[in-house]
Amino acid sequence: MRIAIASHIVLDMIKSTDGRVTESVGGPACYCGITSRRFGFDVSLVTRVGNDLPIESFNLLQNNDIILNDNMRVDAPTTKFQIESQGDSRQLLLGDKCQPISVEDIHDMKVDCWLASPVIDELPLDVLTAIKQNKGKRNFVMLDPQGYLRVVDHKGHVTLKNRLELDLSGINAIKVDNQEMAALTGSLQGLSGMEALQLNGIEFVIYTEQRAIHLLHKKMHYWLSMHDIDTVDSTGVGDILCGSFSCAYLKEKDPVWAISFGAGAVKAALETRQVGLAKIPSMSKIEQTASYFYNAIGFQRLS
Repeated sequence: MRIAIASHIVLDMIKSTDGRVTESVGGPACYCGITSRRFGFDVSLVTRVGNDLPIESFNLLQNNDIILNDNMRVDAPTTKFQIESQGDSRQLLLGDKCQPISVEDIHDMKVDCWLASPVIDELPLDVLTAIKQNKGKRNFVMLDPQGYLRVVDHKGHVTLKNRLELDLSGINAIKVDNQEMAALTGSLQGLSGMEALQLNGIEFVIYTEQRAIHLLHKKMHYWLSMHDIDTVDSTGVGDILCGSFSCAYLKEKDPVWAISFGAGAVKAALETRQVGLAKIPSMSKIEQTASYFYNAIGFQRLS
């Protein structure tokens, strides 16, 4: 199967909690892309990158069978973030912003499914609409709305909108945290917020909080609890969750296994105590942790 990932490649400068500074290629295109390759999926990127992308980054992606075509390169700088990890939270500073993706990039894509995950301003709403109209052979679109909430001040500091109007019709799965859920639902939280998102026709609502990952599917609420993990960098774990859930669901058609794989991949990634793309775990480690979660999942049927 082939998954298309619509998102900018990013050059990250990450300051981890132990004070180390690491330069790493990143963004959902990389974290979701390499994770999807772990599941045996072919990957098509819909992205933009500048000529300033280091050859080492280009080779790293190519070595993971993620190919950058010439039409993805533009005469503009690659999107760049400075990221300061603070345990489970991060502070972001935008350095450069590459050119946005266009509707023409979406047409004629021969894929099975989509993962749309903007980082900032690269996925205009007409492009998201085009993705929903070209959902692929498996008729599946996963959305991580993080980039739609982000705004940048004159010094490059990234903050989040309190309210976001977004047409969620045609989205099959969504992943949100507390702030994203509140912005999309008018300040609702927890199960109430998940149910409000489900009313848009979304089949799978994934909600992450500090020590738990939740899934709402039809009238079933599932949750997986996580203990505190002494990690140095959480960059990309949301992308790893999105990629793992999407690929596992499309392969197994079992939402309980899919969320177990998603949570397992997150836990395995954090436990590596690695920075950047180095934290993406092996498939054997993902499977081992997913099996543990599958047998420990909590659930309730809603009335």
